[in-house]
Amino acid sequence: LMQGIYPDRERAQAMANVRVGASIAGIASAALAGAFIDIIPAAYVFAAATALALPGAVAFFWVRYQGPPVPAQRRSAAVIARDVWSDRRYRRLLFAFTVFGFGNLMNAAIYPIMLVDHFDAPNTWVGALYAVQCATMILAYLIWGRVIDRGSSLRLSLLNTVLVVLVPVGYLVAPSVWALLPVAVVSGITVAGGEITFYTNVVQLAPRERVAEYAAAQSLLLGLRGTAAPFIASGLLASVEPKAVLVTGMFFMVAGCAIFAGALREPKAAVAPILTPAT
Repeated sequence: LMQGIYPDRERAQAMANVRVGASIAGIASAALAGAFIDIIPAAYVFAAATALALPGAVAFFWVRYQGPPVPAQRRSAAVIARDVWSDRRYRRLLFAFTVFGFGNLMNAAIYPIMLVDHFDAPNTWVGALYAVQCATMILAYLIWGRVIDRGSSLRLSLLNTVLVVLVPVGYLVAPSVWALLPVAVVSGITVAGGEITFYTNVVQLAPRERVAEYAAAQSLLLGLRGTAAPFIASGLLASVEPKAVLVTGMFFMVAGCAIFAGALREPKAAVAPILTPAT
């Protein structure tokens, strides 16, 4: 959809403009949720948030997209996996994303524990941190969208992943909850960059007729690491301190950045197009 709806020269900027609205809504919802959780049970706040989010999900049914004039040839999952795996550069990048994302998601499970147990942050302050993050995202989306359209999505994605490493560093060295404000700013920058490059990387790497297949491979690994990483982080908490889990997650993140940098130096290999039967 991102490839077909938005033109190549303006894709990242168009995606950024859409997400600016989401960030503005995030600022309001974070402030309201943080205030209400201190007054009423959190379950009611989550229920209200779900009710507000449902119309947005339903709205996707009205998105109209004109696909290619020739329907894509149906291929088995085994054939798709084999062809995607044969792209050595993309395979290495997927491995880098998986290693980095595994560590990042491990740490994501620890941040709330650090906020409550280590920094003793009240709910209103947690909402304020998220509001700062969303406010930063508004500006970051506009900047990321412009520079991605003018440069390489992959190289900017590497820069973004390196910046993400600063988030667990901030949680480790922050002396008080006030020192997490710069961390919220960095989080806003990196979340904005990550959300856009998640799509633009696939469009840049994949042959035009195989974008869906490459995106499916990326999403599959995202789901696998997203399922495993939080549980592994939770298991480690039974034997080590939360800060030790953060350091472990940082190890995977730095390793993923190194693999990513090495994959970028590898030239892009030619991939054979899908041959459609003549009609």
